[in-house]
Amino acid sequence: MTYRIGAGAAPALGDLRLAGPGDTLLFLYDARSRPDFSRYWEAAAVAVFRGAAVTVVTA
Repeated sequence: MTYRIGAGAAPALGDLRLAGPGDTLLFLYDARSRPDFSRYWEAAAVAVFRGAAVTVVTA
């Protein structure tokens, strides 16, 4: 599954923490403008540890 994190929408943090092999977390270019961005970045670290991939879009 692909989880998209952006300024306007994002999945639940618990769902991200449960992501694993075969899942991708897609941080859109505007994701850092979210007030809770640090919580999503931490959840991404948990997901990577579990085997998920992370992609960051910068442009």
